[in-house]
Amino acid sequence: MLAATIALVKGMSLEDLLDGFGDGWKSVVVASVVLMLAITIGGISKEVGGGLYLIDLLGERLPFWLLPVTLQLITMIIAFSTGTSWGTYAIAFPLAMPLAWVIAVDQQLANPELFMMVCFATVLNGSVYGDQCSPISDSTILSSMTTGCDLMDHVKSQLYPATLAASVAGLLWTAVAIYSL
Repeated sequence: MLAATIALVKGMSLEDLLDGFGDGWKSVVVASVVLMLAITIGGISKEVGGGLYLIDLLGERLPFWLLPVTLQLITMIIAFSTGTSWGTYAIAFPLAMPLAWVIAVDQQLANPELFMMVCFATVLNGSVYGDQCSPISDSTILSSMTTGCDLMDHVKSQLYPATLAASVAGLLWTAVAIYSL
């Protein structure tokens, strides 16, 4: 309300103000729908036993030190493809955390809680990377629009530093998993 009053006092027309509200609501609604669909997918995955399926599939086969970087790569792909980090959290956490716990317990890690924290962080890392670099992410589109930069030029400018940071993070998470556990 305060922002609208200030805009009107500074000379913005009521029509422009209402158009701005309408455009803002459109972006919020689209983002909310994407997030609700992702939460629905996460809930469906939980109900049908997606986490249990992954545990059966990978629990005994995947070495513990490989899980963090695997989770990071998977969430990078999901977030890049969907354009949402929050939606990726909703999809990945119900699958990743039970798998991480079973691998930590089955492979008799000395500190399974630390391993869970590392896996949790890699899901966050991968999700934010994918959201940052995705051309369909709302934050990428808004950043491009507000700076007057072409969308794909903005995406290209984000890929190198984000990929470098994700690669270093993946190596460090793997080192933490190997040497700390």
